[in-house]
Amino acid sequence: MLLTDRNFNTTFFDPAGGGDPLLYQHLFLSFNFLPFKAQWSVELGGEAPNDTFLSWFIGFTEGDGCFSVNNRRELSFILTQGSKNIEVLYFIQRTLHMGNVLKQGQRVYRFIVHKREDIELLILLFNGNLILPSRKIQFYKFLIAFNEKKTKRNCATQAPQGSQRCTAVDQLLRTNMLCTTVLLEGPIQYKRSNILPSLDNQWLLGFTEAEGCFTISLLSNSKAFRTRFILSQKGDVNLPILSHFTLLFQAGKIEGHSTKDNYSFIVSGLKSVQHLWPYFDNNLSHFLTSKKDSYLAFKEVNGSIEQGLHLNPERRKELITKCQHINSITRKTK
Repeated sequence: MLLTDRNFNTTFFDPAGGGDPLLYQHLFLSFNFLPFKAQWSVELGGEAPNDTFLSWFIGFTEGDGCFSVNNRRELSFILTQGSKNIEVLYFIQRTLHMGNVLKQGQRVYRFIVHKREDIELLILLFNGNLILPSRKIQFYKFLIAFNEKKTKRNCATQAPQGSQRCTAVDQLLRTNMLCTTVLLEGPIQYKRSNILPSLDNQWLLGFTEAEGCFTISLLSNSKAFRTRFILSQKGDVNLPILSHFTLLFQAGKIEGHSTKDNYSFIVSGLKSVQHLWPYFDNNLSHFLTSKKDSYLAFKEVNGSIEQGLHLNPERRKELITKCQHINSITRKTK
C-alpha cells in the first residue's frame, strides 16, 4: 500500500485523496503482538495476555527492566521493585506463566526469567515493540547473545564431532543480516521500529508506574506550594522520547540534572498538571502498583489547592500531611 501510494499515485494514506493518514500509524507505528501470541499458543495454549497488559508491561520494562547478559553469556530478564510493590511482580509472574520472584535485600525484590523457552517468548514480545533508544540498544545486544547460543546449540546438533562450524550463520550474525522472518529453529531477526509513546495505549502508564513521580509540597511557614509530575531517563539518546511527552500532554518541559546525561520531563503548576488527568483517569483500572494511590492523592490535593483550601491554616496542616503521604509512596516504591 505504501509503495503504491509512492509509485502509482494511490491514496491509501493521503487524506487529499480520501485516504487515512492514521492508517499508516496503526499499521507501521504501533505495537505488533502477533509473533508473541502465535508462539504463546504453541507453547502454552489458551489465551495470551491482552494488549492492555502487554503494552503496560513493555512500558514498565522500559522503566525498570533489564535484559542481562553476564560474563558467561547467560541470559536473564529482570524486573526490580521495592517491597511495597512485590505483588505486581507476582501478578506479572502469574500472567506470563514464567519466572521467579526472589528477595534481593531487605526491601528489594526481583522477578527473574532464566528459562530458554521463556526468554525466547519474551524476545518475540519486545522485538520491534520497544520505544526508548537506550532499551533498544540493550535489547539488541541481548538478542545477539541469544542467537549466538541458539546457533551453537544447532551446530552441536548438526555436527556432533564438534569439528564443523555453522560459518554461514556466524557471518550473518556478525553482519546483522539475519533471516527475514522469525523462525524459531534459527536466529531471530532484530526488528527496527519507530513507535512513539501514545495516549491510546498503556505503555505510558507502565512507564509511569516504573519511573514516574507525582510530588507536591507545601511550606508550613508560608502559602507557597510546588506541584510536579516527573519522568526521568538517563542518556542523550532518549531525549527525543522525553520531548515527545510535551507534545502528548501539551504541557511540561525538559530539564537536565546536575548529574551528567540525566534528563527529566517535568509538568509543574496547577494548570499544567490538569493536562495529565484525562490519560490517567481513563486508565485508573489499569494501574498495577501503589502509584495509583499516589496519583489519586496528588490529584485530590491539587484540587484542594485550586479551591484555595491551602490558605486556611487548619486545612493547610491537613494538606501538608497528605503531601507527605504522596511523597512517601513515591520513595517506598523503589
